[in-house]
Amino acid sequence: MSASSPPASAHQAGLAPGIGAQPGRAHDDAQWGAFAAADTAAEFCSSWLSLQCAQVADVRTGMLLLEQSSGTFVPAAVWPSEQTDVTYLAPAAQQCLRERRGLLLREHPGALAIVAYPVELEGQIQGAVVLDVAERPGDALQQVLRQLHWGVGWIETLFLRRQNSDHLQTIQRARAALDVLAVAAEQARLEPLAMAIVNDLASRFACDRVSLGVDRQGRARLLAISHSAFFEKKSQFVTALENAMDEALDQRRSVAWPPAGDHATGIAIAHRDFAAARTVCSVVLNSRGIGVGVLTFERDDGEPFSGEEISTFEAVSALLGPVLDDRLELHRWLAGRLVDRLRAWWSHLKDPRRPGFRVALALATVLTIGVFALDGDYRVSARAVVEGEVQRAAVAPFDGFLREAPVRAGFVVKQGQTLASLDDRDLLVERQRWLSEREQHQGRYRDALAKHERANANVSLAQMQEAESQLALVDEKLTRANIVAPFDGIIVSGDLSQLLGSPVEQGKQLFELAPLDAYRVILKVEDRDIRDVHAGQKGTLVLTGLTGEALDFEVHNVSMAEAEDGKNVFRVEARLARSDLKLRPGMEGVGKIKVGEQTYAWIWTHRLTDWLRMQAWTWLP
Repeated sequence: MSASSPPASAHQAGLAPGIGAQPGRAHDDAQWGAFAAADTAAEFCSSWLSLQCAQVADVRTGMLLLEQSSGTFVPAAVWPSEQTDVTYLAPAAQQCLRERRGLLLREHPGALAIVAYPVELEGQIQGAVVLDVAERPGDALQQVLRQLHWGVGWIETLFLRRQNSDHLQTIQRARAALDVLAVAAEQARLEPLAMAIVNDLASRFACDRVSLGVDRQGRARLLAISHSAFFEKKSQFVTALENAMDEALDQRRSVAWPPAGDHATGIAIAHRDFAAARTVCSVVLNSRGIGVGVLTFERDDGEPFSGEEISTFEAVSALLGPVLDDRLELHRWLAGRLVDRLRAWWSHLKDPRRPGFRVALALATVLTIGVFALDGDYRVSARAVVEGEVQRAAVAPFDGFLREAPVRAGFVVKQGQTLASLDDRDLLVERQRWLSEREQHQGRYRDALAKHERANANVSLAQMQEAESQLALVDEKLTRANIVAPFDGIIVSGDLSQLLGSPVEQGKQLFELAPLDAYRVILKVEDRDIRDVHAGQKGTLVLTGLTGEALDFEVHNVSMAEAEDGKNVFRVEARLARSDLKLRPGMEGVGKIKVGEQTYAWIWTHRLTDWLRMQAWTWLP
């Protein structure tokens, strides 16, 4: 028959008085003392099994199986002695481990019974305990199972202790690695970083010397030695140390001499030659799966490095590897980085698994050759503004007062349309005065002729002619009091609508007009490009208001330079090829003058080369 019981937690586990044992039986003080004083796992398991067998009456043999490696269970203790043959208990143990429950097995009535109970921790099978007991009633066998159920808690406690010990060691290694990483992160340059690392590691792990080497084209090169500001690179000691680092770097694993018994290390021939009477351990610093450096720890007392120490060194190196790789990359010159990049590209080019890289490299090569070999249109770009080909100014014909101004800037006017009018009331009064004087002088002239007074007649004639001249001048002013448009066009500038009644001076510009069918383009070319521009060249203009249409033009004249926005620019006049466009003076855009053909490389880099030449001329003596 078979039965099972729920597992007990570690804090509930204990050794209950043996149910089914002889009444009044005393516990063996020697067994309890051995159990309490057990220092190793083997002693703990042996004394525990002895106590369990003592708690259960008539036990023939007992066995405790524990997991040694993944899926492998071996006897951790055998009762009554280590030489007892317990192979016949193996089938019961296998069945218990497979079914993961307590079992009661007997072949036939009157025969010995086998009791098996699993050892579990957090849902994982850790082993099993199997007892060969004398025949007894079913209730008594159930009590044996309960006894094992309570006793297994001590074994679970053993595993918890091991687990806690492993976790504590892991935490300690992580703390040490993070502390060293914090020291390394404080240094921005490679040499101070290396010196800070080796000094901190030497003091932290009680080492007589710690050295750091970096990978240089597959060979380790010593970078820093703890508590040493200088070392001779060609010395025999440095050569032997670098050979030991090479040994670890080539194997990509930690190497120790003398070897650590509980920690697997690689071949240590160079380490043995270098160590002499010392103990040496080298660990590799990796970054992105590539060894970038080696840390070598030394002690002069001859005490070997333990497996726990080597594991700590490896944890430190795992965090320091990427940091060291970054500092090495920053420390290298541009040429070194370029060589590495070219070497990586060459390896990608030879890799048959990267056909896309080959295609991309071929296209890039063809494009580069085309940039330096093919010619393209070289065009000079400049800001452009549209102006009227003829701009006429309307000025005040005489001093007076503004009477009306029906138009202003932006108005389209016809030829003869009134732009502004001056007040003519004073002129009309003056005209009447001169008319009266002319009549008076004319009457005097007639009287002098009638009296044959030649002298008086000549004076009166002169005065009459003076009055007629003044009268003609006043009539001319009256005619010009109305300022009219000289042609059909648009008012470019001038707004007098807010100045009605104000005085104006003779010759003051009141309006500026431009025709609607005749324009010119003013290109503002920078002085660095003016050497390539001359009259007769063609070009294309795109205005901000007409972005969908490119306008052809021809350079007509290159004018003088002027300062604008802190730059020296030349006014280049051009004429549009079409005159049927709906343009307005003042429209702006960008014009490009076709200069000739040059290679694309020259077109894209000539401004930079010109600037470099100018800077060289400025700074060189």
